[in-house]
Amino acid sequence: MEAFVLHNITTFTYFGIFTFLMLTVFGFPFPEDAVLLLSGAILSRGIIRPMPTLSVAYFGVVTGDMMLYFIGRRYGILVVTHRAFRSILNEARIDRARRWFHKWGNSLVFFGRHLVGVRAQVFLCAGIFRVSAGRVLLYDSISALLGVPFMIFLGYCFGENFHRLKDTVSLWQWTAVIIVMAAAALYFIFRRIRRNRNAQNG
Repeated sequence: MEAFVLHNITTFTYFGIFTFLMLTVFGFPFPEDAVLLLSGAILSRGIIRPMPTLSVAYFGVVTGDMMLYFIGRRYGILVVTHRAFRSILNEARIDRARRWFHKWGNSLVFFGRHLVGVRAQVFLCAGIFRVSAGRVLLYDSISALLGVPFMIFLGYCFGENFHRLKDTVSLWQWTAVIIVMAAAALYFIFRRIRRNRNAQNG
């Protein structure tokens, strides 16, 4: 798969980067971060130029996120019945996301796009819950403004060790997911304990 993506980005350059970023929205088996890392690696070879690469990648990432948002907004809970999304979203995950949005809102949009396995859920659910499109776009744009250049820079510096770099990035992301989920679980446990204590004291 890496060779296929590499060949097409090298051949079609910026159009190739944008196309693969769009394909990741619909479950293409080559994640967004890997496309960005590979774009950085190709950039280091002088095949593409820095500013167009950053611009196209940034626009592609934000466009993909907003596509997920509007799909969720258009189809609502029915999105779980579509074969392109039912593997990443179900009613239990939607209920959990509802609690997360209620507690963290903007922060969930800002940080969610950097968590492997969570990005699509966050933006689909933001649409399902009809969170303001302007608010989602604002926080996603700021988040991508930090994340996209960073991933391309990593690919630019360490692209020769692409497989090791991709595995390392995935490890960081999964670690972040585990930390976030553990923190959320502890928060709800603490809240339940405090509520029980208040009920007993009352």
